[in-house]
Amino acid sequence: MRIPKSVRISALILLPVAVFWTWYMVAADYGYGAVSGTYVLRHDGEQSTLILKKDRSFQQVLSRQGKTDSVQGRWRRVGEGGVVFSKEFLKLTGQEVRTDGEADGEVKKQCLGLFPSINFDPNPGGPTFHKRLIPW
Repeated sequence: MRIPKSVRISALILLPVAVFWTWYMVAADYGYGAVSGTYVLRHDGEQSTLILKKDRSFQQVLSRQGKTDSVQGRWRRVGEGGVVFSKEFLKLTGQEVRTDGEADGEVKKQCLGLFPSINFDPNPGGPTFHKRLIPW
């Protein structure tokens, strides 16, 4: 069976449009659902796991110098890529906090805008949590 030329041309036009639209919907999404998830950090001898929940709560576990601390708090988005954590957030080495004790971060998406990370220092080399893509 031969596929009509008009159908083949339509498919060649619509397929790239559908792929681009799907990519854009993922890459441009900085909503609570897209940012929530489990993030890990290994930086300057520190290891931390940060779980962001869709209900805007977070859990953080931080291990450094043989000591492990665990906290719970709240988080919120600010603007397109900004994220703010309540004062319960455990400060990381090289991280600055606001005068009210809250911590500012910036969500950045790597590799074509598909893989989010949260950076706590605008300068290169600052503490950065990377989203765990596989939950285990």
